[in-house]
Amino acid sequence: MDDLLNIATKTMEHFDPATDKVDDFEEIADGEYTCLLEKVTNKKSEKGTAWISLDFSMLDNEDNRHIFVSYFFTEKTIERSIKAINKLAYDFGYQLPVESFTDLETLADTLNGMAGNQAIVSKKTSGSGFVNYKVTPLS
Repeated sequence: MDDLLNIATKTMEHFDPATDKVDDFEEIADGEYTCLLEKVTNKKSEKGTAWISLDFSMLDNEDNRHIFVSYFFTEKTIERSIKAINKLAYDFGYQLPVESFTDLETLADTLNGMAGNQAIVSKKTSGSGFVNYKVTPLS
């Protein structure tokens, strides 16, 4: 990339890292969105929190926006996440064998079999700012 220095110089002229945003994405408003399940990945935070992330591309906009629905595997949430993922797979027409839960990488690989399916993803923000997503597969 021969022009990296030139591009960086131009970019940094009007960028204040203390106050400016990196991305100009607007918050996705609460509501229902027709989406396509693109992929499922397993993630882990620096503090060790593990989760499964479902990446949905929004079909009803031109901005190529995505909604990420996460299922966390903490001591407090693991049982609920297992049930919710199993229910979601069932609603998509898939039966997850218990071996899918050997580890999160295996689970993500198994769930990627659902990629390409459409769903309505509903976003609802509580008064405290917590965001809930509900995924309803389309037949």
